[in-house]
Amino acid sequence: MLGRRNAQRSLFSVQSLPHQVDCDSFYGRIGEVSHQLFNDDDLKDMYCADNGRPSLPPSLMSGVLLLQFYDDVSDGEAVERTKYDLRWKVALDLPLDFPGFDPSSLSVYRRRLVENGQERHAFDRFVQVGREVGFIPDKVTLLTDTTPVKGAGAVQDTYTLLRKGLRKLLKALGYHLPRKRRGLSAQVRRPVETYLDRDGKAAIDWSDPQARAAQLRVLVEDVEAGLELAAVQADDAEVREIGWLLTKILGDDLVTDEEGHAQIGQGTAPDRIISMTDTEMRHGRKSAAQRFNGFKVSVATELTGEMILDIADIPAPGSDGQQLLPTVERAEAHAGVTVESVIGNGAYGSGDNREAVRPLSHSSH
Repeated sequence: MLGRRNAQRSLFSVQSLPHQVDCDSFYGRIGEVSHQLFNDDDLKDMYCADNGRPSLPPSLMSGVLLLQFYDDVSDGEAVERTKYDLRWKVALDLPLDFPGFDPSSLSVYRRRLVENGQERHAFDRFVQVGREVGFIPDKVTLLTDTTPVKGAGAVQDTYTLLRKGLRKLLKALGYHLPRKRRGLSAQVRRPVETYLDRDGKAAIDWSDPQARAAQLRVLVEDVEAGLELAAVQADDAEVREIGWLLTKILGDDLVTDEEGHAQIGQGTAPDRIISMTDTEMRHGRKSAAQRFNGFKVSVATELTGEMILDIADIPAPGSDGQQLLPTVERAEAHAGVTVESVIGNGAYGSGDNREAVRPLSHSSH
C-alpha cells in the first residue's frame, strides 16, 4: 500500500534550523524544491490501493536514489547518509533524528520502478523541475563522460555459452517435459538428455588441447542439431531469440580449420556475447589498461550548476566519442535547452564529431 510523507514538518526538521549547507550547492538546490520535485501520488499506480503495509514514501525513495547516483554510494552508505549527512538531510528535508531504513528497501524500490516502467522517474522529474525553477539556463555548456557498469551475469567462455545456450533452447522447445520426449529418435534423445538432465561441463581433461577440440566439435554438432529442431518452431519468439543468440556465438567465436573442423577463433568480435544469463553484456574498455564487462552509462551535466541533463545506457564496446551527437540531441529535447558547447575528454574531440555538430551551429571542445 502506498505510504506518504507527512506534510507537517517535525520540530527537528533541518530546514527549520540554521545549517551550513550552501544554498547554491547541489544539495541546497534540491532541498529548495524537494516538495515540488517528488509527489507520492505520482507513483500511486505502483502500489495496491487498499491492502498491505504502507510502503516507504516513494517521494523519499526517489530522492535517495537521485542523491545515491550523484554521490556514487552503495545502498548501505546511502541509508547512513540519510541519518548522519547534513547535506542529504537538507536535500531530502529530513529531521535531524531521522531513523533511516533497511538498505534492502532500495533494491525493492528499484525493482518496483523497473517492473512498472518508471526507472527514469527521478531523473525526468529532476530535469523538469530544474527548468521550471530556473536552475537550468536556456543555453548550456555540457560536461559529458561515460562510466562502466557491471552486468548481472557471469562472464562465460565459448564452451559454456554454447552449452548453456543449447540448454535454454531445448527448454524453450519444451523438451524438459516428459511428454515432449516421447517418440524421439536416439540421435535427438542423446543431446536432449545431455543438456537438460545434466547441467555441467563435460568430464574431460580440460588441460588437454586435443580433448578440448574434440569437445568443441561435439558441442557445435549438438547446437546445429538443436537449431534444426528450432526451425520447426520458428514462429515462437523465445525460440527465435535463443536461436539467434546461438547462431551469433557460432559466427563470432568460431572459425573452421583446414580439415573443416570448428575451432576457437583468434581475437574478439567487437559485439561478442559474453554471458547467456545477461545476453546484453559486452566486453568494454575505458582505456587501453581499463577493461570491464557489462555496459556503459553516458552522463552529461550542465557545467555551472552541475545539474544532470542527460543519462543513458549505452553499449560497452566502442569509443565514448560516438555518443557526442546523441547526447547533445537528448539533452536539448529532454531539457528544452540549447547546447552551446561540450566539454569532454579526447575521445569526443574527433574531426567527425566537430563536423557532425557544425550544422547545429554549436562548438565542441
